[in-house]
Amino acid sequence: MTTLLALLGGVAVVGGATDLATVVAPDNVRELHAYEAAPRCSAAPSTPAECRWTEVFTVSGVHVVKNYQQGERSAVLTGASGARWNTGFNQSGPVLEQLDEGDRVTGTIWRGRMTEITANGAAQETRWAPAGGGGPDILALILASSGLLVIVACAWRLQRRRVTPAIEATLALGVQLPFIGLFSAVALFLLADFLAPSLADNFWLFAAVFCAGAAWLTVAQRRSLRAPRTPGIPI
Repeated sequence: MTTLLALLGGVAVVGGATDLATVVAPDNVRELHAYEAAPRCSAAPSTPAECRWTEVFTVSGVHVVKNYQQGERSAVLTGASGARWNTGFNQSGPVLEQLDEGDRVTGTIWRGRMTEITANGAAQETRWAPAGGGGPDILALILASSGLLVIVACAWRLQRRRVTPAIEATLALGVQLPFIGLFSAVALFLLADFLAPSLADNFWLFAAVFCAGAAWLTVAQRRSLRAPRTPGIPI
C-alpha cells in the first residue's frame, strides 16, 4: 500500500510539472511578449488597459533590506491625482535602495499594475512585472526530476516484490532532489542580487547548477550502496 501511495504521489508530481511546463510557462511568456509590445497610452487610463502609461510619482514609506537578507522590499508611490500604489520588489536594487522619502520616480502602469520604476537613469521591475516562463520551467524541472525517480523506484519495487539497496537509493535520490533545487534557487537569488536581477529566473543557469548538485547527490548515493547498511523504511 505504501508503494502504491508513493507511486500515485510521483505521478501527481510529474503531472503538476507537466502543467507548469506546458500551460503556466507559455502563458507567462505570452504575457511578457504582450507587455513588451504594448504601445504607450495617449491618456491616463481609468481602467486596466493594454497600453503602458508612465507617470511621475512621489516616494514614501520605503522599506529595504540588504541583498542577502530576508525582509520587506517596498515603497508607496503617490501620483499627481493622489492615488497611492503600495509597490513591492523582489530585489533591493538598483533603484529602490537609492530612494528616500520625497524622491520622485517614473512609474510604468500596465493592465492596472505598477510594473517598473525608473530614477537617475536606472530601471527596476516590481514584483508584479511580467516574469516570463523561467520561474515555472525551473519548478517544473525540479518536480519532474523528483517525481520520475519516485515512479521508477516504486515501479521497480513492485516488479521485484522486495526492497533492495538500489531501490532505496533511487527513492532517496528522488526525495532529496527538491532540496537540491531549493539550494540552487537560493544560490541564483543571491547571485542575482550582486550581479544582475535577470539571473534569478534564468532557466539554463539554474539547470546547470541543479544538474551539478544532482550529479553530486547521485555519486553520494552510489557510494552509500557500498557502505555497511542498516534496514531502511520499507516501501
